[in-house]
Amino acid sequence: MLNKVLHKTVIVIWSEEDTSNMELVDIVREAVCGDCYCSKQSCIPVPDHESDPDWDGTEFFSEIEE
Repeated sequence: MLNKVLHKTVIVIWSEEDTSNMELVDIVREAVCGDCYCSKQSCIPVPDHESDPDWDGTEFFSEIEE
């Protein structure tokens, strides 16, 4: 069980193209170079990540058991 606070970053990027099939790195690159527009970026601590509606149950952050 994870017992540390995770941080959730929310980024809103506007584009003229449908980006649903683009890799995240490409979307971000376009926002950085000016082909897309980033209107919002926020980062908030989420102490109870499992009750957050965006949490997907990933084990990416779980502690390594030996």
